Parts: sequence; structure tokens; C-alpha cells
Amino acid sequence: MHLHDDALALLALGEAPTAEEASHLEGCTRCQAEVNSYARVVRAGRSRETVDGSVPPPEVWEHIHGTLNLGAEVRRDPLADSQPEPPVSLDSKRRRRAAGWLAAAAAGALIAGAATWGIVRSQVPQPEVLASTALEPLPSYSDEGTATVDQLPDGERELIVTASSSQAEGYREVWLISPDITSMVSLGTMEGREARFRIPAGLDLSAFPIVDISDEPLDGNPEHSGKSILRGQLEL
Repeated sequence: MHLHDDALALLALGEAPTAEEASHLEGCTRCQAEVNSYARVVRAGRSRETVDGSVPPPEVWEHIHGTLNLGAEVRRDPLADSQPEPPVSLDSKRRRRAAGWLAAAAAGALIAGAATWGIVRSQVPQPEVLASTALEPLPSYSDEGTATVDQLPDGERELIVTASSSQAEGYREVWLISPDITSMVSLGTMEGREARFRIPAGLDLSAFPIVDISDEPLDGNPEHSGKSILRGQLEL
């Protein structure tokens, strides 16, 4: 027979165990794990800061309280005080509600975190996607990739390229190429499976819509090797 959920919740809240409970906990790993699990929820509810370092305003908890239809005993914002409250003796009514309070606290922590992230995200300018395309492998290659052009909040443009493999005989270089393949601009070398490049100011992407990842030999020649791994045309 294991300890009741109400007893586990009260122990997690800081109430001292009875002699019988203490004896049971000493030899029951399951109940120990349950207490530790509840305790993590309590610590999260009493923590002053959320994961990203910000504290949701009191209105967030008020909304959680009303949405979950919580009782008056948990009306106070759990993030209002970072210091744990001292252990207290709880009457039978609060004992019956302890497990429910912890469940509500867990749900509240998730909702508060999501609300905080939404508030922070809405205040930070986000890039605007100008164009994107899939990058297809050229003969003798089997890689896959993507290319996306973002308009950044500072007005500059950024090309983000991905590739399913980072293997090459030499090194990989990323290019913007004209539709007739007669003109091209090198943006730089690529390491790993994702790379970001600032597009030169004034460069007309409609004149260089093809994104190309080439395999370049270590020969010191700045020209395109003629060996393309991935290529795709931006939809502008």
C-alpha cells in the first residue's frame, strides 16, 4: 500500500511526515519519486523568474485563476514572492485540495510560460520571408536542402541555406547565379548543415535568383569549380 496522493502533495508542500509516513518513505522508491515530482512543481510555482528571465505580470495569474476556476486559497499570484513559505499544518479541507492545487499549479506554470513567451515574442520584430526554394541535388549527388531569403528588422537581407550533408571533396561555397548561368556572386563558404549570409546591399535578387552550393578544391582559385552539389531558383 502506497501513500495517498493527498499525503504526497502535503509532503511536497513542506509538511513534516508522520512517523508512519516517514517509515514508509524510507523503503518505497515509488513514493519518494512521487514526492520529488510534486516538489518540482512547487519549486516552479514559487520561483520568481521564468525560464527566459522574465516575470509574467499579475494579470497572467488572474487569468489562469479564472480559467481554471481555482479556489480563493490560491488566488495569490505564486510568482509574487520568490521565497518559499514556511511549512504549515493544513486542516482536512486543505488536505483534500492539496493534490488538486498542485495539478492547477502545474497547469498555471505552463500557461504562464506560454503567455510570457507570447508577450516577449510579440514585442520583438521578426524577419519577413521574401523568397524561398528547395535545393535539388545535381548529378552524382544525393543531398537535399533549402534556401530562404529573410528581410531583417534592420533592413538588411539574409540568405539561410540548409543541406542534408556537409561532405565535400574540398570545401563548400554558396553562390547567387544569374538565370543564364553567366554571372554569379559568391556569398562565402559553408560549414555544417546550415549557414547564414548577408546579401550585399543593392544586389538585385531577380538578376541572381539561383542559389548554388558548390564543391571547391583547395587550389586558391576564386572562380566556381563547375561542381555544384545543390541548386535551386528563388521564387521572387
